[in-house]
Amino acid sequence: MSHAQRDLNALVVIIICGVLLSAYGVEFLYHETPCPLCMLQRLGMVAAAAALLLNVRFGIKMSHYGLALISCIVGGTVALRQISLHVCPGMPAFGFPVLGLSLYTWSFIVFVCTALAIAGLLFLYDPKDSREEPEQDKLGSLAYGLLLTIAAANIFTTLYHCGLSACHD
Repeated sequence: MSHAQRDLNALVVIIICGVLLSAYGVEFLYHETPCPLCMLQRLGMVAAAAALLLNVRFGIKMSHYGLALISCIVGGTVALRQISLHVCPGMPAFGFPVLGLSLYTWSFIVFVCTALAIAGLLFLYDPKDSREEPEQDKLGSLAYGLLLTIAAANIFTTLYHCGLSACHD
């Protein structure tokens, strides 16, 4: 079961990478500069994906799931904070809506779905499987490559937009 669990972890990472790539697509197609809260949400998604990649590389461990859940809670809290800033009547939404919802609302949905996926993966957890030596497969390598590329792009675009000082609102 451990091999299937590692593949499921890699699949969740690939889905998170797809969400992050979609956010980059909106950013570049509609010339949307991400706000500081949006960047924190991206960081939360990268952190959750990186924690799940620890399961792919080092074997399934409860501590890796714990790190991923903490990342989801922190990122979801930031997204909820941004939603609360724009929920008042008369306050304009920030950014380009996708399918009728703002990107920060989608971000909150992604964090909740990721936390639910982790909960499902925890049901599959068997401590005996964590003793096996993990082997790297193509799906895990794809997940690593995607996340590394997206994390590097996030660093470069943040430096481009903000420099080494605090970002503008």
